[in-house]
Amino acid sequence: MIELFFEDCCFLILIPSVIYQVCSVNLMEGDIIVSGSDGFFDNIFDQEILSIISESPGVDEAAKTLAELARKHSVDVTFDSPYSMEARSRGFDVPWWKKLLGAKLIGGKMDDITVVVAQVKTVAVPDDEDGDIEQKGDEQGSAAAVASAEENEG
Repeated sequence: MIELFFEDCCFLILIPSVIYQVCSVNLMEGDIIVSGSDGFFDNIFDQEILSIISESPGVDEAAKTLAELARKHSVDVTFDSPYSMEARSRGFDVPWWKKLLGAKLIGGKMDDITVVVAQVKTVAVPDDEDGDIEQKGDEQGSAAAVASAEENEG
């Protein structure tokens, strides 16, 4: 049974058989985490993300640059986006008569674009004996990490 709720101008859809995945990732101080909406990942390739992250002086600049590039790609009708490539691989394409003329499904996907870039500042490693958390600066730890959107905290 699907339930609909209206709350503060937003519709919430609750579906009992939601599929989700939980995983753990070992993090180290200095690791960069990039999280985004489907509108972000539908319009930007992994290699572009890596390139921008490596060229940016900080996480704020990286997030802004990534969001701007994804927006630019989303409105570019000539860009062969990750979205259009995936759609073609699943059998979605232009009508057969356009294919005869050499056309193919191509272009970005206009959608909301959200991207968060964070850098791990401190890794929290649980102490085996009593469950206390010990702060480590440069040792590998669990996924429980403190991430900051600011590169230099005072």
